Amino acid sequence: MDLFHIFQGNEALSATAAIMAFYLAAIALGGLLYKFGMFHDIHDLPTKTKRLGRILAILAGLTLMLSGLGKIIGLAPMVAKFTQFGMIHMFKFTGCTEVFTGLLIIFPRTYKVGLLMGIALVGGAIATHLPTYSDGVAWAIPSGSVMVILWASAFFYTPEAYPEWFTKLVNHYILPKKLNTQ
Repeated sequence: MDLFHIFQGNEALSATAAIMAFYLAAIALGGLLYKFGMFHDIHDLPTKTKRLGRILAILAGLTLMLSGLGKIIGLAPMVAKFTQFGMIHMFKFTGCTEVFTGLLIIFPRTYKVGLLMGIALVGGAIATHLPTYSDGVAWAIPSGSVMVILWASAFFYTPEAYPEWFTKLVNHYILPKKLNTQ
């Protein structure tokens, strides 16, 4: 029994439990790195929304890095999934790409390039999972949640990347007044 199959017969719950474990590990690692002096640039950001975006970027980057490390060291459930996809030859390469992309995302100077790579990488993961399983949506949940965090980090951290009408719409109808990006 592993975390990837903790709820026998319920793929959606198992996939969600696995990504939650990665998120918790990323939060713990991020807190540890913060304690040792990394990510203190968050305090220099001018608004709460930019800080929130930076924190989400760090979470997504560390989650990608941990997922990539799982592939590099060869976690059995990940090996099994890649074997099922018929892409075992891409296993270590995908892990290295995830680690590299996560590193690009967590550093402010390379964030935008990492964001583009991360969105492409996670989009590919979603596209791979959907047709492969009988319950493909369940296994697309972890990748989809990383995608949502990446897009949210982009919206909050770099709102200028979005069209002005979209930013106004979100600020007026969705975000509480305290978190407006303007």
